[in-house]
Amino acid sequence: ITIIFKAHHECTDQKVYQAVTDDLPAAFVDGTTSGGDGDIKSLHIVERESGRYVEMHARYIGTTVFVRQLGRYLTLAIRMPEDLAMSYEESQDLQLCVNGCPLSECIDDGQGQVSAILGHSLPRTTSVQAWPGYTLETASTQCHEKMPVKDIYFQSCVFDLLTTGDANFTAAAHSALEDVEALHPRKERWHIFPSSSSGGGSDLS
Repeated sequence: ITIIFKAHHECTDQKVYQAVTDDLPAAFVDGTTSGGDGDIKSLHIVERESGRYVEMHARYIGTTVFVRQLGRYLTLAIRMPEDLAMSYEESQDLQLCVNGCPLSECIDDGQGQVSAILGHSLPRTTSVQAWPGYTLETASTQCHEKMPVKDIYFQSCVFDLLTTGDANFTAAAHSALEDVEALHPRKERWHIFPSSSSGGGSDLS
């Protein structure tokens, strides 16, 4: 994970944070832990759990970032103003993903796994080919223990267990939901449900 905080006049110089598996530093790449002048830093890093969980607070842009390591995987959660998140222009080369997963990066094994997990009906001739050790039922049971609400975090957990067989994804999905609860001010938006096939859907904004 690489996070670049761009220089902002009278607030902070450019700061870059980098993390890789088993190296989750509590400092920016230049060795500092904050940016900005004065006693109240406009940008700073807080280590919550050594080597496992750090927070970055960029007050000058109203943004909070959580980075965690769960098993061999890194997770990222961000709270930022909507205007800032959506200020994307095609000419900008480094931006948040605001339009969903690129088609070239979507998983489609041709076996109907996505449809099965999202609850859509499958053709009778199609079987779900799960990773050894997990079936749709066992993955659903394991994820349901941590996430009783069957929202997109639950579905992400099931999908990841089926496609990787790695139980760390149960903890990753659970921590993602915890991050939403910590970062999102509106409780009614904590659980996101996928749109139904009929087009009714839920409000995802």
